[in-house]
Order: sequence, then C-alpha cells, then structure tokens
Amino acid sequence: MSESETPELARLRTEIDRVNDALLALLLERNELCRKIAEHKRDHGISMMQQGRLDALQEKVREFAAENDIDQAYLEEIFDAVTAEACWLEDTIIGPSEGEDGRSALAGRTRRIDHVAIAVENMDEAVAMFEQRYGFSVADRQKVEGDFTGMTMVTMRAGRVTVVLCEGDSPNSNVRQYIDHYGPGVQHVAIEVRDQPGMVEDLTAREANLLTGVISSPGLDQTFTKRDANTGMQFEFITRTDKTGFNNVKELFTAMERENVF
Repeated sequence: MSESETPELARLRTEIDRVNDALLALLLERNELCRKIAEHKRDHGISMMQQGRLDALQEKVREFAAENDIDQAYLEEIFDAVTAEACWLEDTIIGPSEGEDGRSALAGRTRRIDHVAIAVENMDEAVAMFEQRYGFSVADRQKVEGDFTGMTMVTMRAGRVTVVLCEGDSPNSNVRQYIDHYGPGVQHVAIEVRDQPGMVEDLTAREANLLTGVISSPGLDQTFTKRDANTGMQFEFITRTDKTGFNNVKELFTAMERENVF
C-alpha cells in the first residue's frame, strides 16, 4: 500500500479490479456467443445482423442510462464498440456483403475518425489558437522531408479528439500548393479501419480514386484517396496496431510529390 493509499481506498480498488476482470470475462463470453451465432447463420443461410435487434438494444441502453442516471453517450459508445465487434465477427465468418442489412463492406471495417489533418498558413499561430481557444495540447511535432520539399507536422489532442496541423516549408511544398489552390483548412479526414487489404479491395472495386496503395510501417498501415474535385474531400484509411504516432508520413509526402497532387 502506497503512502497516499488508505485501507478503504485499497479495498475499493480491489473491488474495481474484480469488476474489471468480470467485464473482460463477460466480453470474452459474448464474443464466443457471437462467433457461434455467425457460424450458425453461415451454415443455415441466415442473413447477417438484423436492424430490429440492433434498434432494440440501443433503446434498452437509452432506457438503462435514464433509469440509472448514467451518461447516455458513455453507454452508447461502449455498446457501439461491442456491436461493431459482433459485426466484424460476422463479416469474418460469413463474409462482408451488402445484404439485407444494407451495410457495405467498408461499414463492417470502420472503427472511428482517427484524426483530421489541417493545412495551415502559419504553424505557430495555429498551435496557439488550438491551445488557447479550444484547450488542445501538443502531442507531437516533427519535420517531414520528401524528395524535393518538406513540411512541419504538429499533432494536437484534446481528450480523444486529434487534429494534425501541416505547414509547408517552401512555395513548392504540396501543403503550400494545397493552400494556394484551396485555401487553408481540412486537408483530409482519417478513418480508422480494420483489415486494410480487404478494405482497399472493396474501394478498388468501387472505383475509388486512390492516391496510394497500402503504405505499411511497424504498427501502422495507411491508404489515401485523391482529393475529390466536387466535394473537396480526401480520405485516409488507417489501421493501427500501435495506437500512437504517424510512421508513414514521409512515404505519403513522397507519393504526393510523385503524383504531383496536393
């Protein structure tokens, strides 16, 4: 027991550990049940997750939150993750499809928005704004060098929200060219997915305008689309086994230089 830990606090922490262990065991049990259900559906030609059951679960979560004075968004986030895992198991065992539930192959692989990348005119001013006006803090700062130009990249976080600020180091930098053509602002939105190769196969079949194939480094796989002229959107699809950092930025930067896109 540490100097700052009272006997009562130690007892309560032991209880928390017991509950955590029970939660892990229940999640494992649920996953095994979901696996058996998916195998049964596959063997008997039954469609994947039915929307009615999902709607009923969501309603139960909302009612439970209200009755027990628990934050609804907190519970919904937990059960969204649990449901997403069940969908993933069904996709893996039955095979991703666009069946009666209307879910695309990508929908079964999507986890969350990983980060938003923003092209900025002045890095110091942008960092100060995010820190002072919105309460973000700097998590990482790095200089990225391509074959011809470079950029400064600052990762900022507030809770689970991440923005990545990018500033070109010269007029020829693709970040600088992006700003010259489109103005400062959102450069791309990064969506965390699982099964990167399967996701890319699906995007290719849909004739998505991909900038890169899968760019891999330890703990990180990324695929980028080109900027869509109509919507102004560019997407990154990212798969993490190491939950922090951006190891592939140089590869992306070089690919953008090679393709002469920004």
